[in-house]
Amino acid sequence: MIQLLSVGGNALEDNFLWSGIIGQKDAIDKIRASLQSGEGSHAWLFVGPRGVGKRTTAKVMAAVLNCEEGGCGRCASCSKISRGIHPDVSLIEPEGNFITIEQVRQLQQFISLKNYEGRAKVFIIDETDRFTQEAANALLKSLEEPPPGVVFILITANLEAILPTIVSRCRQVQFRSIAAQEMIVFLINKYGLSYDKASLATKLSSGVLGTAISFATSAAKKERRKKVLGIIRDIDRFDLARLSFIAEEFLSEVKRPLDELKVKHKKEVSELKEQFGLKGIPSHIKKRLEQRHKREISREEHQGFEEILNILISWFRDIILLKETDRQDLLTNQDRILEIKERVDLLTGADVYECLQIIEEAKQLLRFNVNMQLTFETMLFKIHEVVTVQNSSHFR
Repeated sequence: MIQLLSVGGNALEDNFLWSGIIGQKDAIDKIRASLQSGEGSHAWLFVGPRGVGKRTTAKVMAAVLNCEEGGCGRCASCSKISRGIHPDVSLIEPEGNFITIEQVRQLQQFISLKNYEGRAKVFIIDETDRFTQEAANALLKSLEEPPPGVVFILITANLEAILPTIVSRCRQVQFRSIAAQEMIVFLINKYGLSYDKASLATKLSSGVLGTAISFATSAAKKERRKKVLGIIRDIDRFDLARLSFIAEEFLSEVKRPLDELKVKHKKEVSELKEQFGLKGIPSHIKKRLEQRHKREISREEHQGFEEILNILISWFRDIILLKETDRQDLLTNQDRILEIKERVDLLTGADVYECLQIIEEAKQLLRFNVNMQLTFETMLFKIHEVVTVQNSSHFR
């Protein structure tokens, strides 16, 4: 145990930053109690399903540890942590498929430096289960004897894949899945949605709050879903030339948000230049920022690709679900029930499962450095062949 914080109980209890984390009362209460006592652990392990608030909680905790008012959410320190540009708060996540030994060595070098402005140096390590063996062993050494005022927050959805020796050195906090009704109420209260719109966003999210918020609030996300569902609904009417053009449209959909992200990155660099003035941005902070920007561009691109595939999967899953259970309430695309009903009689169960397999194969290619347009084309050609042959035989 190390003393990290001297913040009064009221500051921690009244801190509205915690209120942005829904469905995790037990986890938050455990963290608050530790911070309020002033005897916090130097290493934490947040465990739970993907997308339930673990990373958000880690950032709030970093804000609480560094803010003079215990995480006011308004000061420069809280703002920088929220935007990912605080010089004393680092996010480490996989580069490609793994967290590498080089990343851990950079972390160790940064540990040895003096704080730039914060009260605590915080390392948030996302997807801790994806360390290489060498990197995990190196991290273990840092966890055993960290300097005063250094805090590690490890995050995982797969506890079994983490070295037991790492787990044993951390204070573990369990996060749970967010109940659908809880998410619906949050969307209604926070964004003024109707019950039906909040329910639809929740179903589309697969239990990931950030995804639900995106579907509820982003006009671009809504338009993307409308376009993709319209295409897959009518895919049997298109010729191969049209399908090639659609593959290009899908690729454009994936690339479009990247320009906005690049503008955001330029703004972050400008703000840091202004912050450090004539001294210039320290080389290790500049390198860390460049690496993060590169990862964010890659992640945004892959998430766009995956989002399109997930929309297609939801369409075919709804068809097979309605075909096998006749329960409309279980469908994801609640606003497309009439269209789904029309396809139930036009496609056999075997053909729907084949289409799902085709999409899953495309999804697996996402793990590799694939040609996205070619992957989209191949997938659409195969689905077109399945549904066109089936529909033709249906009307014989």
